[in-house]
Amino acid sequence: MSKNVMKNTIILILVFLSISVFSQSKNQQENFIDAAESKCLDKKDISNAEIRNCTIKATQSWDNELNKYYNLLKSKLPKETFEALKESQKQWMIYRDKEYLLISKFYFELKQGTMWYTIAENKKKEIVKSRALELQMYFENLEY
Repeated sequence: MSKNVMKNTIILILVFLSISVFSQSKNQQENFIDAAESKCLDKKDISNAEIRNCTIKATQSWDNELNKYYNLLKSKLPKETFEALKESQKQWMIYRDKEYLLISKFYFELKQGTMWYTIAENKKKEIVKSRALELQMYFENLEY
């Protein structure tokens, strides 16, 4: 491979990565789910149980977003591309379920104290949020 081809390839990769990172950080900063969770957590003298419930609600909202973008992609993608997404989603759900099992065993059985339940729920939320943002990115990239 010539130096110019390699240089151009590296530049393209860096541009793509910077756009992707900027897009994700923008979505995370402006997202209504994060704002609603922050508002829920912004109570005076909030208990661990209330914190956990705020996080569970946010996880449910992220799951709704994930499903929204999955269905939007289903309606827009060519059949073969959607089949690849469908298989990817099946594999992601297997990963999610196994990770949830690990999180539950680690934080609910191994650790002691209600603080760990809140940490566990937050870890579960981040898994779903990450996938929802990935699907959102795919959908938004259809417009470019």
